[in-house]
Amino acid sequence: MRYDAEKARERNEIGARLTQARRSLRLTQGELAEALALRGVRVQTAAVSKWEKGDSVPSAYQLAAVCDALRIPLFGEEEKLNEEGRKMLAGYRGYLESQPAYRSRPMHREPVVAMKVSTLPASAGFGEALDNNLFESQTFPASSVPAGASFAVRVSGDSMEPVLHDGQYAWVEECSRLLPGEVGLFVVDGEGYIKVYAEQEPEGDEAENFTDSEGIRHLQPVLVSCNTAYDPKVITSGTDFRIVGRVLNA
Repeated sequence: MRYDAEKARERNEIGARLTQARRSLRLTQGELAEALALRGVRVQTAAVSKWEKGDSVPSAYQLAAVCDALRIPLFGEEEKLNEEGRKMLAGYRGYLESQPAYRSRPMHREPVVAMKVSTLPASAGFGEALDNNLFESQTFPASSVPAGASFAVRVSGDSMEPVLHDGQYAWVEECSRLLPGEVGLFVVDGEGYIKVYAEQEPEGDEAENFTDSEGIRHLQPVLVSCNTAYDPKVITSGTDFRIVGRVLNA
């Protein structure tokens, strides 16, 4: 019989299969989410619940990770058996799982931590997102989160290649000052930037603008890209500029 995707969706075949496989391994939905995080798929327990209920479906690569975590054959190895054979295999598997001698030992699970992640990448509009606390909580393997990290934000674009890549998470430690040469997250007139922090002597009219009431001239911030195709961004006195934090994985 030809496969009918519409009827399969109505019957929630994918969700039912995921639920059955997860329960057979005695995993909770939260434990499955943790197992997926170790495979590069970071979703909350609510997402697993929606997949099983049929309210949503995983993407192709999410599904591949789910199949790996739940030991589901991805390309239909079980189809070599007819229906009666599959029933016999399921019954024998149930018998083996009931016997301590054949039961798999619980796999070691790396500790995970919940971290704040910006819902917007470090690009246009990030300043507003930061001010409105637009973050969500996601779980990550503890070993992947640098010590001191306050939150994560996705890199946008290739200006920091080859140090940071487009779409990669940048882990940020909140602070208000940086040393020249450190990579930081900045807001410039409402837009977010991940750049190398530098300073220069202000020239011309800017020299006066960077001189305080006591006659002390301060250095002018400059944001530098690792990709030499991008020119440095000099911060002028009239710019709304702030340092958000230090990027720890650069």
